[in-house]
Amino acid sequence: MKPIVVALGGNAILKKGQEADVYRQFANTRESVRDIIKLIKEGYSVVVTHGNGPQVGNILRRVEVAADDAYYLPLGVCVAESQGEMG
Repeated sequence: MKPIVVALGGNAILKKGQEADVYRQFANTRESVRDIIKLIKEGYSVVVTHGNGPQVGNILRRVEVAADDAYYLPLGVCVAESQGEMG
């Protein structure tokens, strides 16, 4: 099999100008997966990686907004949260 790395950046999961909601992100991810499936059928061994800039930014914003009502989450924890959610 031919190896290939597919990087799904945070902006591929949430495109510029789209409403930042989880349903749109899932829909965009499904679109991307269709193309990944095509690569697999063509004989590629696919490794998927991702960025999460917009997503982790939204998590940090929620942390800031809830600062008086919830405990603080540092950036590293927010990154892990977003990676787990996208995984």
